[in-house]
Amino acid sequence: MEKTGLILEGGGMRGAYTAGVLDYLMDADLHFPYVVGASAGACNGSSYVAKQKGRNYKVIVGYGNHPEYISYRNIFRKKGLFGMDFIFDTLPNQLVPFDYNRFFSSVNEGQTFVIGTTDVHTGEPVYFDSFQDGASLLKLIRASSSLPLIAPMIEYENRQLMDGGIADPVPIQPSIDAGNNKHVIVLTRNEGYKKQKMKFSWLFNKKYKDYPMLTKALIERHEKYNQSTELIEQMERQGEAYIIRPKHQLEVSRIERNQSKLHALYEQGYNEAQEHMEGLKAFLYGTAQLA
Repeated sequence: MEKTGLILEGGGMRGAYTAGVLDYLMDADLHFPYVVGASAGACNGSSYVAKQKGRNYKVIVGYGNHPEYISYRNIFRKKGLFGMDFIFDTLPNQLVPFDYNRFFSSVNEGQTFVIGTTDVHTGEPVYFDSFQDGASLLKLIRASSSLPLIAPMIEYENRQLMDGGIADPVPIQPSIDAGNNKHVIVLTRNEGYKKQKMKFSWLFNKKYKDYPMLTKALIERHEKYNQSTELIEQMERQGEAYIIRPKHQLEVSRIERNQSKLHALYEQGYNEAQEHMEGLKAFLYGTAQLA
């Protein structure tokens, strides 16, 4: 699988679908040499690189309804809907331990992991593919997952960063720039989905009045998303990309807390990845190697 990238879209709790897909890929012993994710895609991707099957399930489904994970009381207590300290400290370091040693072993053995973020001053995407230690890794994933109005900005290397999905919703460009000629893309939206123009843009303009390029990126996000999906669909027709995405419109929201729905979405991702396997292997290796 040389020169092959795995691209993981975000989507908040819709990432349960991606968690299922990645667990099946691990069961099928498919480990891509290049992995890039934004927001929930970065969260899921880190466990995939660490080869921790089931960890994303425990985090998203097992703790998705925990009041420290998502609750309106967090808005008043911690100035954000998501409990970011709980998600990016308590969970990986105590409750559902992240295997830092295995992650960095994978990286040292040549696997590349890229985290997409958005610079709040420029409104442009910033990608990170090197990490000093586990703390810097978690901080960048946290930055990539810091949604406007829901979580605060993260400062890293003299930059102020937020959700990677703002500037680059489907982060395929880093994979292209890295020289990969095949791209497997996991989306959390069904075929035919078109993102609509953001409502309440005045609220973002008011909240981030000191960051005009960020608000511009937020207002134009739907255009970037739709352009990105058009690009990857064209690449799929040309044999350069393979897309795995939900067959039907999801009933799970970005801030879903219902464990039954999250479990069902995880199962859907796992089962649909299994259904894709023959086509995926043909894309990766050619039909001659399927047998």
